[in-house]
Amino acid sequence: MEQSFIPRYPVGMTQFLSLITAFGLGSIVTALVQSWLARKSMKDERSFREKQAAYIGLLEAYHRAAVEGTDETSKAFAYWQMRCELVGSADVRDAIRRIVETNDDRAGRAKADDDMKKAMRADLGVTF
Repeated sequence: MEQSFIPRYPVGMTQFLSLITAFGLGSIVTALVQSWLARKSMKDERSFREKQAAYIGLLEAYHRAAVEGTDETSKAFAYWQMRCELVGSADVRDAIRRIVETNDDRAGRAKADDDMKKAMRADLGVTF
């Protein structure tokens, strides 16, 4: 029996090597990098939209609670606060906590309010 010096690869490996040869390794690497970047971009966009919705909802509920001061508006604020707990940065969560804690402290509330807006802008990457 004659022995061959050509290595024998499983069928999958042979197809893989043919693919690399046909399309070139550079093209394959480029396609993989582009796919990864597109997926990362979609993830970043989704994260931005989730944070944006939560922050806008919280600010609207915060305004309604300040203007109306009803049990319903307090519950709405608590709902949006919970949403922000899920998607917000630590700085945003801390500022929201301080807003709740400074209900009777005007100076503390104003500072917490300002800190919350700054943290939300930073978290969303919005600058003015």
